[in-house]
Amino acid sequence: MSEEEFFTRGESGGTRASTAYELALQLIREQYPPDAWNIYQFHFSDGDNWPSDNDRCRELAEELLRCVNLFGYGEIRQGRYTYHSTLMHTLQRIGSPKLVTVTISDKADVYQALRRFFGPDVGQEVARA
Repeated sequence: MSEEEFFTRGESGGTRASTAYELALQLIREQYPPDAWNIYQFHFSDGDNWPSDNDRCRELAEELLRCVNLFGYGEIRQGRYTYHSTLMHTLQRIGSPKLVTVTISDKADVYQALRRFFGPDVGQEVARA
């Protein structure tokens, strides 16, 4: 698939985000021990995850939260399509101060999302966690 196809192709069936979380945990275990690295995990998505995968995502996200400084989840929603995805809802139920979720609907939201991920309040919450 070309880069252009990747960024312009429409919906094609859904995602199992848990595979990315499993890979992140594997990389942390094998190459980036938390006692030697400051680890910041980010996941940007359209929120379209297989519903049957959401419980596994939650388990893996909770495991990631034990070894990262911050887990940022940014959900990109085009136009007026403003449903709350099941993945966003699943992650928000974790309730950890080290988990920050944002919604990005247009370019103007990107800066605010970055401020939310890296703002001083988040840093203080993470330091206390």
